[in-house]
Amino acid sequence: MQFQSLAYCGFLAAVAILHRLLPSRLRTPCLLLVSYFFYALWEPGFLILLLAVTAAAYFAARGMARRPARKKLLLILGLAAVLGTLLLFKYLGFFGRSVSALLAACGLAPLRLPRLLLPAGISFFSFAVSGYLIDVYRGDVPAERSYLTFSLFVSFFPAVLSGPIERGGHLLPQIREARTGGAEDVKEGVTRFLVGLAKKLVIADQLAILVNTAYAGPEKFTGVQLLFAAVCYSLQIYCDFSAYSDMAIGSARLFGFRLLENFDAPYTSRSIKEFWRRWHMSLSFWFRDYLYFPLGGSRKGKLRTYVNLLIVFTVSGLWHGAAWTFVIWGLLNGVYQVCGALTLPARRSFRARLRISEDSRALAVWQALVTFALLTVTWVFFRAASFAQAALVLRRIFTLAGGVFPLAVTSLGMGRANLLTLALAVFALVLTDLYGKRLGMRERLCRSVWPRWGVWVLLVLIVLIFGAYGSGFNPQEFVYFKF
Repeated sequence: MQFQSLAYCGFLAAVAILHRLLPSRLRTPCLLLVSYFFYALWEPGFLILLLAVTAAAYFAARGMARRPARKKLLLILGLAAVLGTLLLFKYLGFFGRSVSALLAACGLAPLRLPRLLLPAGISFFSFAVSGYLIDVYRGDVPAERSYLTFSLFVSFFPAVLSGPIERGGHLLPQIREARTGGAEDVKEGVTRFLVGLAKKLVIADQLAILVNTAYAGPEKFTGVQLLFAAVCYSLQIYCDFSAYSDMAIGSARLFGFRLLENFDAPYTSRSIKEFWRRWHMSLSFWFRDYLYFPLGGSRKGKLRTYVNLLIVFTVSGLWHGAAWTFVIWGLLNGVYQVCGALTLPARRSFRARLRISEDSRALAVWQALVTFALLTVTWVFFRAASFAQAALVLRRIFTLAGGVFPLAVTSLGMGRANLLTLALAVFALVLTDLYGKRLGMRERLCRSVWPRWGVWVLLVLIVLIFGAYGSGFNPQEFVYFKF
């Protein structure tokens, strides 16, 4: 049941009404049953896996609370059960392919391993549970006593498939309160959901048409066309994933729950380091708190800091996908940050000599454009089906293969009228990212009845008129569903 489907909208509305009508003692059991039903719709057999991970984490945490002398052992066993499951289902095939390629290069028989289906949302709920176990071990949060409450924390349907990756100290207290959405929650939830729906269907899925056409046969297109497609993918991945986060956060608000924010206008960042404080924040902060800091962070000298960064971003690449293209994508982001740190004194000195203020608006725009360009290169590896395809795309872009003119971007599968509509939608998104938070647009809409209803109706009409539908369109899953 895709978030952008009419079935999900009806399901969400029905569950929100039921949740509001139920007495407080029944809300958590009801939401838990609904969440299990929602997850089972994707793959009924994997519901058993979700139940097993929940049970392993719950009893490991309770054991740490009851037997402090065995905390470390219980943490290791709990993490082994949770992360071991993730490694088995997500990386067994990657390991088998990599070893088989190495054996084939040596003239030996390939390694034969079973092919396992990837359970929906396993990367997200595994990290949420692992973070909870580490927090209990550190004493940052108490071990949850109620099995029902903890089970809902793991499986809450708006977040179970693609996050945000919740923290026990943030979501568990809300579940214990058995919250129900008030008027402000409903206003904010509906607004957030509709914004995400429009972002997905009107921008992300339309951009996907251009991107998919280019990557289906990059050798057929000029370097400029592929550059245009690469920029489109940078926008698509942001609109797609932030749309999911908006819809998840909006869905949860209808029940009175506030999920963690996941994006903060990341493409306005002036550096790669700043970008990763604004992009997929629940994952970025997870890696910071549970991997980067335990490795030593920046406390053990510059060399160790740079090594830690490279480790964290390489692991981040693997988290996103079991393929070498994702490893390269993550490693590049780490290399960018190391290079940025190494060259920062020289760049500041150069700007000082030219008397360019660090607070200059022109400098901020220039840095944001450079950061976007660097990220676009990394996204090529993220999107490509193989390293060879990514190399082909980048080579044709940097050599301007086929010349510059004519641009002929309409050959990427979209007519001029649709391209113009898409450009206007992207422009509106840029303005919202630049000024929406500063002007408090959502807060103002929630306070004013007619403007709010006007925006709701407008968003629905935009989705119905300009959304990507029809026999020639393949409905797009959210990109991060496959992770």
